[in-house]
Amino acid sequence: MRICWVTPLSLRSSIGRVSAGVTRELAARGHAVQILRCEDQDDAAEALHATALPVHHWRGYDLSRLRTEFDVVVVNIGDNYLFHGGVFAILDAAPCLGIFHDFYLYNLFSGWLYYNGLDYRRHDAEIVATYGPEAETHAVAVRSGQMPDMGEIARHVPMTEWLAARCEAALAHANFYAARLEAACPGPVEVTPLCCPDRATPPGPPKAKGPLTVTTVGVMNPNKRVADVIRALGGSETLKACVYRLVGPILDEERARLEAVAAEVGFENLVIEGPVDDKTLDQRLDEADIICALRKPVLEGASGSACEGMLSGRPTIVPRAGFYGELPDDLVFKIDGEIVIDELRAVLERLVGDQTLRRETGKAARAWALKTLNAARYAETIERLAEVQITSRPLLSVGRRIGGELNAMGLSAGDPAASRIAATLQKLFAPLEG
Repeated sequence: MRICWVTPLSLRSSIGRVSAGVTRELAARGHAVQILRCEDQDDAAEALHATALPVHHWRGYDLSRLRTEFDVVVVNIGDNYLFHGGVFAILDAAPCLGIFHDFYLYNLFSGWLYYNGLDYRRHDAEIVATYGPEAETHAVAVRSGQMPDMGEIARHVPMTEWLAARCEAALAHANFYAARLEAACPGPVEVTPLCCPDRATPPGPPKAKGPLTVTTVGVMNPNKRVADVIRALGGSETLKACVYRLVGPILDEERARLEAVAAEVGFENLVIEGPVDDKTLDQRLDEADIICALRKPVLEGASGSACEGMLSGRPTIVPRAGFYGELPDDLVFKIDGEIVIDELRAVLERLVGDQTLRRETGKAARAWALKTLNAARYAETIERLAEVQITSRPLLSVGRRIGGELNAMGLSAGDPAASRIAATLQKLFAPLEG
């Protein structure tokens, strides 16, 4: 197949890292792959993930070529406008297979409004068009600040369907949001675990050293529940001796907030590392004894940090919610999605006190992750879904035309005649057997 792979390629983008690995695998499998960068702006100073494939930026590329020069256009969609601002023009230019890395896309939606100079009327109109007239109260509440909680926004207007409706096929990384894609995307939808390329982190427990180290990696925003981990550690004489290391970008105000929490509970071993390069991240994972990959609310389709923890062979603590809740129960340590500090403290104490449990669970988790989260398996899913997408196009084309005519006649989607017509189309376009 001729594949156009749309992705941010910035070194700061974890989606870019995944894309570099998957496109390398697709090319090795004989496909002609080109990468189309979707960062909103083309910054010449931006460091990029390494690739041997042809790379273009969407602002300097003739998007009309997408329909004629490629069999499939795969668009990676994440909740960051600066990384994904180009996807809107690309979705308009060609039928696309959308990979939904995040289930919550309201921030991407807000960025689209802001950078295109669109006001509250367009905000409300898009939400109503996506979720129906009853969603207008939610639209007003969100933009007016009456619904500031991201968990509430995610429940009512995550805007997943807003972009799924613009895709010809869609891929989710967990089952918990697949139904949203299926409700909006006109073509095939599939679910497959996230691809997470293996790192150079030596598997197994770290070398003999002093205090045990609990580690959290990624962007240190409040929904990673780092403050809850600090409170759990600081409230236990057993756990106070542990080091808690934070590895990833952090704002000054969040740093100050977490340092204040540590001082409040008397926890003296908080180490805030900040952003690091890949080599340092490998080292910090090697030094870790326990990985904390918590979220509340869960907004992403999958968690790279949880996958990294499992691949590194470290016992990983996750919430029983969203993608995390779908991980095998015997390979991670799940706590209630509300992140109850006493429960978190009990799990940490259990892990700190049982070296064999840490080692054996980490070993089993790594074996599962190597088998399940690899680029070859992910590339196979892309191939299969793309083939179904391509063969479904005649059915989708006829269905759209007939649907438009039925709608013009005033026939509702729930009318029995619509179901009979859909069933007939399915039979007409069913693949030949034998």
